[in-house]
Amino acid sequence: MQSARPAAASYVLIDAENVDWAVSNIVGRKPEPQDRVQFDRLVAFCDTYFPKPVRCVVVLNARGEQLPDAMIGFVRALKSAGCEVALLHGRPDQKVVDLGILKLLENIRTQRPGAAVGLASHDGADFAEALKPLLEEKRQVAVLGLREYVSQRFRELTPLGLKVVDLELNARVFQRPLPRLLPVNVDEFDPTMFV
Repeated sequence: MQSARPAAASYVLIDAENVDWAVSNIVGRKPEPQDRVQFDRLVAFCDTYFPKPVRCVVVLNARGEQLPDAMIGFVRALKSAGCEVALLHGRPDQKVVDLGILKLLENIRTQRPGAAVGLASHDGADFAEALKPLLEEKRQVAVLGLREYVSQRFRELTPLGLKVVDLELNARVFQRPLPRLLPVNVDEFDPTMFV
């Protein structure tokens, strides 16, 4: 069934828990607010990177039929940043965020021909196969994440046209630099950093 809402030219689906997981691995602890993605910056980047209009959808596990008090402020902040929020719940054995994103990807594929797709997640095991048909249709498709955590399954799709966009280096969505250890091309290597 097609939505009565006006179609967007681009859809960016955000797996906030997965992105937060990658950040926590980099900082070595639970991220502080300054370490987390600034969603207003992410929306602004997506508005310049993807064809307009862009619809950013954050998919969250509400962990039940009633929104936990701890999530209310976060949901408000997401909405004020320009994101839409899909609050889902399910059985304990269900990966509700992954299932929600897969349903969104399939609906975009079948109901929004030609729409560009962005996915903020590092989880290629769950999402690479869902992105492949979009790439085969020659759509603009990008994975947004921290490049050292982007799944090899996603990297295998780059010959089909998948773009990997680094949330810090390309999109600049953090308030302060993350303490990342990134490989550097030997031609760009500055030995003075170690001498």
